[in-house]
Amino acid sequence: MTLRLPSELEEEIISRVTFRILAKWRSVCKLWNSMILDQSLILKNLSRTHIGDSRDHRFIISHDGCLSSVSTEEQVLTPSENLSLGRVHPTRIIKVYKVVHCNGLLLCVMDNKLLVWNPLLKEMCWVKCGSDFHAYDDAYSLGYLSPCDYRILRFRCASNSRNRPPRVEVCQLSSKTWKCVDMISPFDWFLRIPLAILSLRGTPYCIALREDHTAFLQSFDFSKEIFQPIDQLPFRYDERNPIALATYKGDRLSVLEQCHETRTICIWVKYWLLRPWSRLMVVAIPHSPLLHPPSSRISTSFFVDKNCRLVATSVEFNGFVDAVNIYRVIGENKFEKIEEEHIAGTAFSFQCSFVPSFVRLPGFLKQDTKRIRWRRKRFN
Repeated sequence: MTLRLPSELEEEIISRVTFRILAKWRSVCKLWNSMILDQSLILKNLSRTHIGDSRDHRFIISHDGCLSSVSTEEQVLTPSENLSLGRVHPTRIIKVYKVVHCNGLLLCVMDNKLLVWNPLLKEMCWVKCGSDFHAYDDAYSLGYLSPCDYRILRFRCASNSRNRPPRVEVCQLSSKTWKCVDMISPFDWFLRIPLAILSLRGTPYCIALREDHTAFLQSFDFSKEIFQPIDQLPFRYDERNPIALATYKGDRLSVLEQCHETRTICIWVKYWLLRPWSRLMVVAIPHSPLLHPPSSRISTSFFVDKNCRLVATSVEFNGFVDAVNIYRVIGENKFEKIEEEHIAGTAFSFQCSFVPSFVRLPGFLKQDTKRIRWRRKRFN
């Protein structure tokens, strides 16, 4: 006698399972496959990720245009997994300059193309962009107005290496159409290098500097299509100190600063946008590594795991990138190296924090039954 659980109980059980395991459960039956890919269940699972229930946090590391995914699970550390794009253009090397993460989707910036990609579902969406933008001067972010309306933001400030005029553009992912945003006021700020940009609940945030080098938090509102300053950072900006921006438990902003002299790391959290910053932790470990050198364009990625322990990347730099290391804080006086990626001789590299999900891309929301029927006729 088969026992069937109520549908509400099945959804509750599935919503508590990590996306990496759910990817294997899709092959159980058609009912489970449709249930796992249901939009309401995806949002429910994402909400649990937002409250810090994620156990599949990963880092995306790039070197020489290739991507690799590194797991940071506490019990079992899986080796780095290559994220290959060779099937798209098998005869040509695809060089990726930047990667931005939003709800399990990766925005990959290339020469004159953008790729929005879900590595877990193997879904890709290519977007063409003009050649007027430059990989080093321009900033990119991925966000949304609603869970079904994702948008790409790209902009450059007035202060850039080529002295080009400032510009802001927004692309609606479903239609792949670009819109040039008319700025109400000119840029009175510029981006800090290395860049610190993230997307929280569909809204892009970045660390910006004013002319007096005062650091503050800047956001972009997709509904109003304007930049909005949020708040100043909770410390005095020093260009020699490594700074990073990340999400805390998926629904709050956090910022990291490391003193280049004492190597002390401080992390602040902003629980609500209208409230002041509060200090979350201070890591003062002797001989701890410097997360990134002042002359580097490579930013640091970090997150705080479910046990309230810091996991961060550190870059070894000597003119070129030698290695990207991932450290975890153990107790009060010890750093543990949990991964090391040797990429000696690489002039440009980056990392970003990543949590996989089943967020669907436009064009993949409904199954292509014509393609399935064509395959059946072909193989039968």
